Amino acid sequence: MANKLAMEVEKILAAAVGDFIAKATVKKNCELIGTTPDELTVDHLPLLAEKIEKSVSFFSGKEVGSGVAEKIRSIKA
Repeated sequence: MANKLAMEVEKILAAAVGDFIAKATVKKNCELIGTTPDELTVDHLPLLAEKIEKSVSFFSGKEVGSGVAEKIRSIKA
């Protein structure tokens, strides 16, 4: 994955759920919002954060999910 934004999102997620799940979560949630990790842009981040928050909250709890989403929303290009 060459896209710096996608790598940053993955890094944030990996701290909460581990590398393997982070990679899969970024890929799947990018698909859900109509893009790929390689094509991810800053404009996609608010919607991606929302989707990832739901995924992470389901498995790791609401507090972890909202923390991850907040970090994703704060990424600057």
